[in-house]
Amino acid sequence: MNNVLFSIAVSAWILLGTVGCQPEAKQHDPLSITATLVELLRDSSPDIRRTAALSLGKIGHSAGTQGLVNALSDPDTLVREYSAWALGQIGEEINTDAAMALVAALGDEHPMVKASAAKALGNVGLRKPMIPLLLEGLTVGEVKSRRAVVQALMQLEGKESYSALLTALKDSDAEVRQGAIAALGELGDRQVLPSLRKILLEDRSVGVRTEAAYRIGKLGDQADLISLQKAAQEDTTAIVHLWTTWAIENISPDSKVTDSENAPK
Repeated sequence: MNNVLFSIAVSAWILLGTVGCQPEAKQHDPLSITATLVELLRDSSPDIRRTAALSLGKIGHSAGTQGLVNALSDPDTLVREYSAWALGQIGEEINTDAAMALVAALGDEHPMVKASAAKALGNVGLRKPMIPLLLEGLTVGEVKSRRAVVQALMQLEGKESYSALLTALKDSDAEVRQGAIAALGELGDRQVLPSLRKILLEDRSVGVRTEAAYRIGKLGDQADLISLQKAAQEDTTAIVHLWTTWAIENISPDSKVTDSENAPK
């Protein structure tokens, strides 16, 4: 039996209540199913552990929280990835310790686990004890972890991260710089505009300059037009020119493009 069919079979086995001799009503109770799935997170088969993690996310009962936190240390990459996703599906109901475990998962060795944890944190919401760990990861983590942290900060939109994100604008990695611009843009603080103008004209990464143009177009005003026009005239990269032109039109009073929904695709 291949993995897909095996997973479907296991899911059906669990959800139909054939895992024990409980009364039928109890077999289908979310709490009882969650308890069974938590037990299966410790099964010797990675396929069963993966399916259990996915099923816990689909049910979304907070009783599965601790089992999923434990599974963030599973030797199987997919179990860790799915467990992070499942915690995000439980969302704001998970406790602070579980949220902290997701922050720690941003340092996982596998990029997909990092990405899953970053997305999950956006559903969980910002908790005050998370902030120091996130900011530390943004400054001292290895490059893939720093990328995951800025993605998490973009999801969380925590104003406490503002100064650290400003520092990240000078990160050696272009993806971190671009993510920091996006996260700052989501905060909506116009104090970042002078930094974005400088980046638009000077950063060596096309992606970073493009992100800067987009965020200036969202946050900027007439004072930003000089930098945008200079970039539109001098930057030879088509995508940067496209977005600087859009930003100019979005800011200019006589613009026909007035909403990011009408932005270039």
